[in-house]
Amino acid sequence: MLALATSLDDPPSGRATPLWFDSLAYCREKLRSGAPVPWAAPGELSAFFAKAQGMFRSDALLVDLADLCAERVKQDDALVAAMAGRTRPGFALRTLLADEGVRAVAAEAMTAIGGGDASTPIVLSVPSPARWLAIAAEQAAAAPQGSPEPRHVDAAAMYVADFLRTFAAARVDGLLLDEGSTPEAALANVEGYRPVLNVAAHYEWPAWIRTDNAPCWPQGEIDGVAGWLGDQVPAEAVGPWGIVLAADPAHTAEPVPETGGGAVLAIVPAAADPDAVMRWVREVT
Repeated sequence: MLALATSLDDPPSGRATPLWFDSLAYCREKLRSGAPVPWAAPGELSAFFAKAQGMFRSDALLVDLADLCAERVKQDDALVAAMAGRTRPGFALRTLLADEGVRAVAAEAMTAIGGGDASTPIVLSVPSPARWLAIAAEQAAAAPQGSPEPRHVDAAAMYVADFLRTFAAARVDGLLLDEGSTPEAALANVEGYRPVLNVAAHYEWPAWIRTDNAPCWPQGEIDGVAGWLGDQVPAEAVGPWGIVLAADPAHTAEPVPETGGGAVLAIVPAAADPDAVMRWVREVT
């Protein structure tokens, strides 16, 4: 699939630099009055994403599977109990991602979203295997484990890779592994994500890494990683890169940062004033 690479050279919005919006929290607050995203209701979900895209004209639609899984955990006490059934590292994540209910909702959600705007690439956004280990453990109310051992990251990558096969027939144009606010010194070795990168390569999904608190390409070139979105330009560019930008609609938008063949990913605050947000969006286009 070349849709994502093509969109980086020729953004669907017509902008000079592609702009990806992380606007799920904002849209949940403004379009749903704080209610959960309707992941399990395909018609409502399609309308939700269409409204969001109408507001932001994002040059890629980011589908946050962590939010989908979190909602399933909140709604299914039996799933939480199953995730907490063993204390060994990784058990909660394996149980979550193997759950048939989670997989069914995720598959139907992707079908609904994929039936929308065909001109904009769809990017699956998932926590990195190392980060998802911690998220799932917290959801299962497990005691904090600290930094995961490489063997646990390897196992988590296999669980995530197996989960991603759920979307073999879905419309997916790219994969974004989100490290969140993990600082550079605490990042797991991305080579440990090899099972995930192999699945992405098999389905021809360009795999990107997102680090909100670390520069682009901090570990050098990594086979199977198409690009990197970070909070700073790379010390040495070994591939395409872009910048994660915390949007500040309360102030006049500054020029979109330069990128090295990637996109600017703008995080829209949930509590931002809608008029200020729309003004900011107009100013950066």
